[in-house]
Amino acid sequence: MLSLLTSLVSVAVAGAMSSVPVSVTIMILLSPTPRRRAVLFLCASIAGSVIVVGLSAAGLYLLPGRPRLDQVSVPAFLGILVGVGLTLYATYLFRRQAPPNKGRMEKLRTRIETARAWEFAVLGLGLNLRPKAILLAVAAGTMIGVRGQPPIEAAMLVLAYAAVAQSAVVVPIGIWLRSPDRAQDHLRALAAWMQRNGRTITAIVVLLIGVFLLGYNLLQLP
Repeated sequence: MLSLLTSLVSVAVAGAMSSVPVSVTIMILLSPTPRRRAVLFLCASIAGSVIVVGLSAAGLYLLPGRPRLDQVSVPAFLGILVGVGLTLYATYLFRRQAPPNKGRMEKLRTRIETARAWEFAVLGLGLNLRPKAILLAVAAGTMIGVRGQPPIEAAMLVLAYAAVAQSAVVVPIGIWLRSPDRAQDHLRALAAWMQRNGRTITAIVVLLIGVFLLGYNLLQLP
């Protein structure tokens, strides 16, 4: 169980390390009427993550004629594959240090300010359909499904993954809901910092997680 939790948390943190969700979250919180929009976006983001991971876990667990899989080796191999993928992705980010597209950011900000409330729920769900998010969520769901955990334990693992993977959305919104006025200046400063450094920080953290997953799961192999 410890090895499963370690791998799941690592994959979830890698999923959270993306400038897109946090940038969109900050834009929503700085929009004219953020409360309802932010709550809808938050709920949909977590729900989308739960759905993808849950379906992956349940699909493998309920697969007719599912072969008996090694509960140690298979998750370890998955962790190694994810580690290799994250390392390659981090290398790509380092090599493609593209400057922020201010025109695109302004267009997105204008779209958020004029969007209807239900569109934020769609946006939250849609961010879980990015290639990186899908691959990590499916890998996490497969790790859970292979272990054949009881339904309640599997559900708790799925929720834990979703909470960590969506922390880039959960944390800013939680801080804003606690003290909206005090959070405004911090959010603006964070948005400016993310535009300058977000891609580099993401690349560094993803690389570290990828190397950790690779080394840790190699040690788990019998």
